[in-house]
Amino acid sequence: MGLAAIKLDMSKAYDRVEWGFLEKIMRKLGFADQWVDLIMKCVTTVTYRVKVNGEYTHQFVPQRGLRQGDPLSPYLFILCAEGLSALFRRAEVNGELEGIRVCPGAPHVSHLFFADDTLVLLKATA
Repeated sequence: MGLAAIKLDMSKAYDRVEWGFLEKIMRKLGFADQWVDLIMKCVTTVTYRVKVNGEYTHQFVPQRGLRQGDPLSPYLFILCAEGLSALFRRAEVNGELEGIRVCPGAPHVSHLFFADDTLVLLKATA
């Protein structure tokens, strides 16, 4: 049995956030319905136009993702990361994943979140 560390680059994850997941995680964490509705309106009413050869294309509406550069997006992404953290904790409780200890008697650590990276730490078996 060995140890493994897996680095996940989360920088592209902003583009992949499913709006339904964001809404469910806010409700699960106990945010007020009015707040969730307001945030979801901010997230889902965006439209884009792209400039090609000096001309703008027709507007298009994305179906998921958080706008990078939007002051609200990092906070919303933290809420999504909390959902990922809960999945790691559940896997530990179910015995599907075992984190590592830095010394005897220390608690197991299965994951660490950084700005746009996640480090998954676990015991590895064949």
